[in-house]
Amino acid sequence: MTNPVKDFFACIGEGDAKSALEFVDENATFEAQGPNTVPIYGVFEGREGAQRFLEIISELFDTEDFQFKKWAEADDYVFAHGYMQHRVKKTDRVFQCEWALVCRVKNGFITSYKMFEDTAALQTAYA
Repeated sequence: MTNPVKDFFACIGEGDAKSALEFVDENATFEAQGPNTVPIYGVFEGREGAQRFLEIISELFDTEDFQFKKWAEADDYVFAHGYMQHRVKKTDRVFQCEWALVCRVKNGFITSYKMFEDTAALQTAYA
């Protein structure tokens, strides 16, 4: 199986969101669950939604560290685990945590993207 999730993040790491979106299915769903007081949390539909998701990340954070520690694949699923540290622009507080990502892929495109992180830590850093 090709891994468009790795390709997506390789582009993000190079600061090339436009190229990253080429790995996102036009009907994809990007989702991060958490309190609605933090704009990044919610469901973002389609390639336009994924673009908005990336724009919000850029608006909210200065990324200081983003690491992948483990990858796994099974059938049409891609799993990743890692660590991130962002500085929240609004408050200048640091948000850091381990994270897990579950994606579904089809024909070389991301069709579903679900990020799991320490939502309480982000809410505290954002408030």
